[in-house]
This record gives sequence, structure tokens and C-alpha cells, in this order.
Amino acid sequence: MPFASLTGKRVVITGSSSGIGRAIAIECAKAGADIILNCQKSIEQAHEVAAELVSLGVSSNVIQANVADSNDRERLLSEAFKIGPVHALINNAGADLLTTEFKGAEFSVKLDRLLQVDVLGTIELSRAFGRRFQSQQQGAIINIGWDQSDRGMEGDSGELFAAAKNSIMGFSRSLAVSLAPHVRVNCIAPGWIRTAWGETASEYWQQRVMSETPLKRWGEPEDIANMARFLLSEEAAFITGQIINVNGGAVR
Repeated sequence: MPFASLTGKRVVITGSSSGIGRAIAIECAKAGADIILNCQKSIEQAHEVAAELVSLGVSSNVIQANVADSNDRERLLSEAFKIGPVHALINNAGADLLTTEFKGAEFSVKLDRLLQVDVLGTIELSRAFGRRFQSQQQGAIINIGWDQSDRGMEGDSGELFAAAKNSIMGFSRSLAVSLAPHVRVNCIAPGWIRTAWGETASEYWQQRVMSETPLKRWGEPEDIANMARFLLSEEAAFITGQIINVNGGAVR
């Protein structure tokens, strides 16, 4: 078997029609996993990703669901397990406050959106899937944090994302203890990753990323995907309750 093989596993990935979620889906499919994609609105994009995964020789399904809605979360869980055994959940879905209609919203509106999508969505899905994984005595969960949450970043965005992502990171550590020994829970904390916002960021931000990142480049969605694949694999069988920075060595 190749290193970090996921053959025989089925992985649910929220927010996987584009960006980091799409990259994780492709990498896990390359490792042999069957994939259940999730999106809230971008259903056509999700089906395009699914077709790409099928071309890699795995099965892929799409479940449209809003992770901020309790009924949709229950349906996502139910429909996922109807497809077949599920072995892993990656909570990648997050509120986009930088490139959507929320860009110009008031602080309180942005905070509520983050709490509903990133925090509540991640917590409730993790607990629900975690209980199912416990009953089958195997499973892995990966949540997505933020590397600057624990050291701070100025401005509204820094305060907003620190509040949300620190919640997820602390929750992930505790959930790992709750679900041990049969279920592993880890959290990836990305640094500056070139997603939709990064592709159009101003020269100020381009220079700031270079100055804050010792490896002198933007991270790519594939950098997060590679870590996710490893954390789901048997090679990571003794790793749980960890916050793993994927940030090019940034320390400030």
C-alpha cells in the first residue's frame, strides 16, 4: 500500500465545491477514498468536482446542505450513512466574509455568521458524526482552525476569525479526549493560503504574506490537502487532539 493510503474509506467533506475543500477531496480521492462532497449553494460546481473524482477511480456523491441549519445537519448525517459506511469527517465549510455580500456587513452580522457556520456547524457535526464513529469503533475527524488565532491579528477580521477559530481549536482538543480511544480528532490551522481572496489581494497583503512567512510564498490549498490526507491515514494512527499549523513557518 502507498504511504497515507485511504483505500476502503469514505470521507465526508463539508464546503468542498471549491478552494481548500475541493483540494482535500481530490487528494483523498488520489489516496483511494470514496468522497461525499457537501455544498450549500454551488451545486453545479460540486457535481463538476464529483465528476473529477470519479475520473480518479473512486465513487463520489454530493449532498447539498447548509451546515448552519440544524435540520440540514441531521439530513447530511443521515444521507451520508445511507450511501454506505463513513470513516471520516472533514469540517471545512466556513463563512466567507471577505469576497461575498458579507464583506461590507456590520461587525455583529459577521460575527453571527461565523458563529453559525464555522463554530456551531463544526461542533454539532463533529459531535453527531463522532457518536456514529464511536458506535462503529473507528473514525477520524478533522476541523479547520487558523494559525493566527492564538497569537492575534489586528482589525475586525483578526478579532472575528480569532473568536471563531479559537473556539474550534479548543473544542477539537476536548472532543479528541471525549471520543478516544477509537475516534481521532485533529485540527489543521492554515496560515496564508491562496484561496479566492488571496488571488486578488492588494500589493500590501502580497508583501505582508511574504514578510510573515519564512518560506516566502503563499500556501496553496494542496498544502492543506496533503496534511488532511496524512491525518486520516493509518500512518497518523497515534495522533489525536493536535492543532497542526500549516503556515510556512510563520510565528508572528
